[in-house]
Amino acid sequence: MSLAEAKPPTLQERVAARIGTLTATERRVAEYLAAHPQEAVFSSAEELGRATATSDASVVRTAKALGFDGLPGLKRSLQGHLQSLLTPANRLSNSIESTGSEPGALLTATLRDHIERLTQAEQSIDTEEFRRAVELIGAARETVISGFAGLEGVSEYIATHLVRIGHRARSASDTGYRLADRLLLLGPEDVVVMLAHNRLVRESRVILDHCTEVGVPVILVTDTLGEALRDEVEVVLSAPMSRPGTFTSQATALILLEALTIAVAAQERDRSLGTTVRMNQLREELNGYARADEGQLVLPKAQRKPRSKK
Repeated sequence: MSLAEAKPPTLQERVAARIGTLTATERRVAEYLAAHPQEAVFSSAEELGRATATSDASVVRTAKALGFDGLPGLKRSLQGHLQSLLTPANRLSNSIESTGSEPGALLTATLRDHIERLTQAEQSIDTEEFRRAVELIGAARETVISGFAGLEGVSEYIATHLVRIGHRARSASDTGYRLADRLLLLGPEDVVVMLAHNRLVRESRVILDHCTEVGVPVILVTDTLGEALRDEVEVVLSAPMSRPGTFTSQATALILLEALTIAVAAQERDRSLGTTVRMNQLREELNGYARADEGQLVLPKAQRKPRSKK
């Protein structure tokens, strides 16, 4: 049994997987618990009922609807993550309001929050799943990377880097009818890398259904949809993208995909290096000078005088 199978789903994954089956009251409680895990650990059912404008009975029913044996079971599942939830970086990030809009303080909070997120990703990503993802991309005729809702640029960036190491790759993040053109020639010898944070947009749903129909393996990169989509994909790479209630960052997904690209290159080192050498040769031909001469070039003089600092 792999680590991905052995690890129980997180509270956020349970909520994402069952949100459509919950009543309106249960959904309100579940969304609160997912967004406030610290409060869920330390509060009683009565306190959580007041916080969600429901009742203690509603809190208990919600915990059971999420697959726990009640509120105590939910709390036990969170206690294993308590240390990461209460790290200095997380506390600092939660205190951004108190720091005001001072740029230096906000910069520090943001950097520390990302460091903490990457540390959590190191613990949550199953290395066997990661290895399987590398094998799928390495063996594929073509890798198609799909991401929506702000992930289009990440998809295009990683597709470009896969091409640079000698693998056929392209992004498929179009919306509407143009997406059909991107999916039309997919086959079982290809692989799709799907990026999805905490919800599945219509385009992603269509891609998953089409891949199932034509037998294309899917690698899912997500933070909360792993349990909900486990049976529809070949590989799940679960990593925290952002803290509940904050804007979603692409940094974790980007770094994870860069690691995938480097790992694929390492499996076929000679091919990857050979393709990169050829790319540099083409660049030199396009530039009209050798890349080695770049350090000798002088920047053109500014047409205007630099603005003086006040």
